[in-house]
Amino acid sequence: MNTKIKEKRKEKRKKAEESVATQYGDGYMTLVGMDLHSVNVTLCITRWRKGEDPHVVRTISTDLDGLVTSYAKNVGNDSLTVLEASTNAFAIVRRLGAAGYKATVLTSDAISGMACPDRVNDKIDARNLARAYSRGGTREVLVPDATQTRLRDIWFGHRNAVKETTRWSNRLWSYCSMHDLKLPERSPTVKLDGIRKAIKDKAWEGIEAFHAERMLAEYVHARDTRALYERKIQETVAENLDMTRIMQVLGVRFIVAFGLMAFIGDVRRFETSKKLVSYVGFNPSVNDSGTKEGKRKISHFGRRDLRSLMVEAAQSALNKGKAPMHTWARRKRASGKEPNKVVCALARKMVCHVWHILMGHPVPWTEPEASFINKARKLSGCLGKEKRLALGYKTSAAFVEELCARLRPEVSDKEPFSRE
Repeated sequence: MNTKIKEKRKEKRKKAEESVATQYGDGYMTLVGMDLHSVNVTLCITRWRKGEDPHVVRTISTDLDGLVTSYAKNVGNDSLTVLEASTNAFAIVRRLGAAGYKATVLTSDAISGMACPDRVNDKIDARNLARAYSRGGTREVLVPDATQTRLRDIWFGHRNAVKETTRWSNRLWSYCSMHDLKLPERSPTVKLDGIRKAIKDKAWEGIEAFHAERMLAEYVHARDTRALYERKIQETVAENLDMTRIMQVLGVRFIVAFGLMAFIGDVRRFETSKKLVSYVGFNPSVNDSGTKEGKRKISHFGRRDLRSLMVEAAQSALNKGKAPMHTWARRKRASGKEPNKVVCALARKMVCHVWHILMGHPVPWTEPEASFINKARKLSGCLGKEKRLALGYKTSAAFVEELCARLRPEVSDKEPFSRE
C-alpha cells in the first residue's frame, strides 16, 4: 500500500480517536470486548458510560504474542476488558493483569442469541460482548489463583484417570464375554489376575494375543495413573487444614474434600450458605409468571462435578448417619418422598454444613465422631510411614490426634462475616 495512503489513514484514525475522547470525556470509560481464539484475538474498543450502549471507537485484530503490545498502543490502563470463558481465558486475564490491565471473564453463553445467523464473525462477537456486559445481567466467572489452579489441575487429572480406568475395565470385561472367557470377580486385583489366567489358558497367538496384551497394558497404566493421583490428593488433604476440617461431614472423604476446596477456594466470596448451594447447583429453579407457579426442580446451573460428588456423599451418609439431618432424610424417604429428591435435599444440607465449617462457625458437635477418626486412620495408612514422618508425625496415633485436634473449638482467624 502507498505510504501516503497509510499516513492519511493513520492521521484520520488519530483525529477520530481524539474526537471521541473529547466527546465522551465525563463519566465515560474504555470498555473492550475481546473475542479470543487459540491464535488470533479480536478487540472491539469502545467508550461506555452506565445507562448507555457502548460507542465503538475501533476494532483491531492481533495475535496472542502481540496482545500486550496492541494494548499499549490502543488501550489505556483505566480500561476494562470482557471476554468469554474458554480454555485460555484465565491465562490471558493473568497476562493482562501483569501488564496493568483489568479483565473480567464472562460465562460462555454471555452473547447467546445476540448475533444474526447470517452475520457471525469475530468482530461482531467482540462488539456483542461489550454490549452484553454494558446492559447488565451477565454472569462473571472467578479467575482462580495459582494455588487453586494447581489443585484443579490435580482434580481434572484424577477425574480423567478414573474415566480411563473405567473405560478399559469395561472393554476387558466385554472382551472376555465376547470370546467366551471365564469372567473373573469384579475386584480390581482379582479381575486382572483372572483375565491374565484366562488369556493364558486360551493360548492365543498373532492378532488375538497382541490385542489382549495391549488392552491389559492400557488398563494397568490407567489404574496406576489413578493410584498416583489419589496418593497426591491424600498427601494434599493431610497438609491442608480446611480439607481435613470438612471431612468431619459424614460421607465426605479425601476425594470429595479435595474437590470442594479446589473449586470453592476462599469461602468468604460466598456471602451466605445459599450462595454456595447455588454455586454447586442444588438451588431450586424459578419459573413464575403472573399468578402461575411452575414446578421447582433443582437448577441446571452450577458445577456439575461438585454436584455429583455431593450426591454420592449424601447417598453414603443417608443410611449410616445419626445426626438430625440424616434422620430427617430417612423419615422423608419412609413417608414416600422420591428417593432422588431426598438425596439431593440431604446433599444441599451437607453443602450448607461445609460452608459453616469453613466460615469458622460452631459445628453441631464439639468432639470428633467415630467416623472421622476412622477417616483419619485410613488417611494415615494411605500416606505410609515415610510420608507421615516427613510431615512430622512419628506414629499413626499422633497423626490421628493432630487431625482430631483441628476440629476442637478455637478462635477463628477469618475476618468477621457481615450479612449487611
